[in-house]
Amino acid sequence: METSFTNLDGFEYPAYKIKRYISNLELFTLLLTDGSIVHYIAPDENLFKSWLISNNIPDVREQEYISAGILR
Repeated sequence: METSFTNLDGFEYPAYKIKRYISNLELFTLLLTDGSIVHYIAPDENLFKSWLISNNIPDVREQEYISAGILR
């Protein structure tokens, strides 16, 4: 997968403006670099999550698990 910050068709924010995210099924809560919080219902949650991952945008849950020593 490409790791450069990209745009996703149908989503108004470019990847470089997203600091981190958390998701629950198709609902994504995104923290933007300016401190704003955006809620987004993805039409294809797997595609959207793959796009976030390919742009190295961290998942809050994984960061919490890593901090707790559960994931490495």
